[in-house]
Amino acid sequence: MTDPIEPFALFCAYYLGLDERGKFRHQNLHDVARRFRVDTSVIEAALKRHRMDADRMLSLSFDMAGAQLDMQVSPPGVDLPSIARMHYDLFLQAEEKPRDWERERIEDDRINDETYRKP
Repeated sequence: MTDPIEPFALFCAYYLGLDERGKFRHQNLHDVARRFRVDTSVIEAALKRHRMDADRMLSLSFDMAGAQLDMQVSPPGVDLPSIARMHYDLFLQAEEKPRDWERERIEDDRINDETYRKP
């Protein structure tokens, strides 16, 4: 059976904000569901099926923020789908990296204390 939602198109729409014309615009889950003419639960299931769910994305060595920024700040005329393909390929090659959430929280607390400490 062929998947009705192609993984690259889903990645581009949901994570990179590319519309069906290859132009950037902010999109949320509901926007993406409308684009694919399905319910939001179908998008959520497709994200999970294609291993693009939020939990997994947070545990990858993939620079999502950098990929999203590339889409947002590229000048007019740039071939955004080609840039998206490069980022998608990097996503596919990304390694799982376990996160130590407690260590990250402690480090964030330390930085916040240093930054916002009252004199």
